[in-house]
Amino acid sequence: MPRPEVGTGSIYRIATYSGIEIVYYDIRYHVASPFVFASNGRMVELQFALSGQRQVMVSDQLHELPVGKGALAFMQNFKARFYPPVPERYVSLSLGIPVTLFDYAANQLATSLNRQFEFNRVLDGKPSRAYYFDIDVRSMAVVKQLISDFRNDNRSPLMMEASALELLNRHMIQLFDLTPRPRGLSKDDLQKLHRVKQVLESGMADPPSLQALAKMAGLNDFKLKSGFKACFGLTVFEYLRHIRLDYAMKLLRNGEANVTEAAMAVGYSNVSAFSEQFFRRYGVKPSEIKNNYNPFDRNISF
Repeated sequence: MPRPEVGTGSIYRIATYSGIEIVYYDIRYHVASPFVFASNGRMVELQFALSGQRQVMVSDQLHELPVGKGALAFMQNFKARFYPPVPERYVSLSLGIPVTLFDYAANQLATSLNRQFEFNRVLDGKPSRAYYFDIDVRSMAVVKQLISDFRNDNRSPLMMEASALELLNRHMIQLFDLTPRPRGLSKDDLQKLHRVKQVLESGMADPPSLQALAKMAGLNDFKLKSGFKACFGLTVFEYLRHIRLDYAMKLLRNGEANVTEAAMAVGYSNVSAFSEQFFRRYGVKPSEIKNNYNPFDRNISF
């Protein structure tokens, strides 16, 4: 909690078993003075800006993170100045990633592509480097879930760690272009298939038809079906079902909807069919999830 004369709000923090430090800031600063911090160590941080533009000067280089953007930042032997967004509300989620974990993930993800991008290679002797991205629908859903978990008496540290690892894996693959390229697909095809994935995530309740998806992406029907399966390991319909059920699970866990409301929110008009698919995926009925979770704060939105 900041000192009263500096600002008001809350900081939530948890360290996972793998060493990831998940930090959620919800602060309104009253003083525009910058905060200075320095370290002789090495840092990897995955950042998500939700409210209030973030400005950090690292070794005479200004890094700005507007609302709705994220960054994967690398730093070593650095001195930084953080300029608070006065008087805006500052809301962000950050994941402090152990360098050993990042290097392990980098080696695992890049092995089949014959590429190397460990921490030292990324920085190449420089004090800092950042890769920026737009926060897509799936990432925002995971970020909101982590924020909700912080405010949930029944939160599961293992589920929070799984969410953090999903975010790290997702953005390492995107930022370092690590999606394996199946035979017969060009780099342009991969980008189009990723756009299809994002369309499904943003419109899961009322998704376009396969024909409409193919037209939107600029792919023929065969390449959409076979390429999606080759890239993501699931058919288009299987992936849609997974993200629908995952989002329904989030609604039920957080007490944001009853079973019928959750089913309708993700595009199921038949509650019985929804319950059957839910049980097949999770091995538990949706009504049991609703009964077993009782978060004390249900009103989180950005």
